[in-house]
Amino acid sequence: MSTRPIEYRPALDGLRAYAVVAVVLYHGGATSNLAGLAPGGFLGVSVFFTLSGYLVSTLLIRRSSSPGGLAIGQFWARRLRRLAPVSIVVIAGAVLASSRFWPGLQWTEAAAGLFGWSNWNVIIAGEDDLVRTIVGPLGPYWSLAVEEQFYVILTVAVLIAWRTARPLRTLSIFVAIGWASSLAVQILVSGPAYRLEFGTDSRGSELLAGCGLALLLHVRPTLTVRHSKHLAIAGPIAAATLLGLALTTDYDPPWLLHGGYAVISLVSAVLVAALLVPSPLTRALATQPTVAIGRLSYSWYVVHWPVILVLTEDRTGLDRWPLLGLKVVVSLAAAAVLHVAIEQPVRAMTWSPGRTALLWLAVSGATLAVAVVVL
Repeated sequence: MSTRPIEYRPALDGLRAYAVVAVVLYHGGATSNLAGLAPGGFLGVSVFFTLSGYLVSTLLIRRSSSPGGLAIGQFWARRLRRLAPVSIVVIAGAVLASSRFWPGLQWTEAAAGLFGWSNWNVIIAGEDDLVRTIVGPLGPYWSLAVEEQFYVILTVAVLIAWRTARPLRTLSIFVAIGWASSLAVQILVSGPAYRLEFGTDSRGSELLAGCGLALLLHVRPTLTVRHSKHLAIAGPIAAATLLGLALTTDYDPPWLLHGGYAVISLVSAVLVAALLVPSPLTRALATQPTVAIGRLSYSWYVVHWPVILVLTEDRTGLDRWPLLGLKVVVSLAAAAVLHVAIEQPVRAMTWSPGRTALLWLAVSGATLAVAVVVL
């Protein structure tokens, strides 16, 4: 079994860039009287899911296959240092600014964002509170929660699989069953649209498609090279499909909620695979400006929505394209500050897993205490 390190692929950061731009244009256009600009830009989240599933699964599989084993404490310490600092800073900022901008914000939303259950908080709150939960400043945290829950489930699945005689086969069975079960939930559950939109089970197929790709390429590492000519054709087709949907799809049509997300997960997986081999598309997504935006994508995704909500027509005196331009520039600038001042320095630290966990609990607990008092 291969235990080679993960090679950095600039084009995957480029894919992140286009995914986050789609989301920002979707949100920015909808709040700037430009709703038709990127009506399906929310599908950028789906691309993020599949790409994240591929990268995290590749990391877990290779480390589990190595002589030293998974080292679960180190894995989760890195996840916390990567994701928690920016997330906590934005939550704290939203809480402290709530009296001026979001008087309806509740401490339970801050708690859900801090501890990774925002998606279920939205679902439990129900339709009457959708405007407060999903349209509030911490709305985008629903997708972060889905990913965090997936990391937990995947880690458990890997630990179980590596206790069996054929771990890769066992994990492949888990992934296949999980993907099919997620599709079944999308097709069979008749609950409200927001239940399917935000449920971890209904959206799991997108992450599991990336996991399946990671497994396939771990077992057959030369597969992309042998099929590079096919991928050079399939990649642009997948990219054009996703771009076309981003430009034309209205928010959550029935076909998308009832099996469409599972289909799109396969399209995204093909695109990720295509970006692992040299091609014109790979080179286009690996340009320096695109990669730079991709590296900012996490911070930009987390901070863009609060910024967009603050920069309204009434406050700025702008509308349509000028207002959208302001939202994009200011949110990107805020993301750059968070990336340079918070995300990268903390990510580079080499704290032990125990210290990382204690600091995360202490800072999260302090933020939650402030939220309870302020809200």
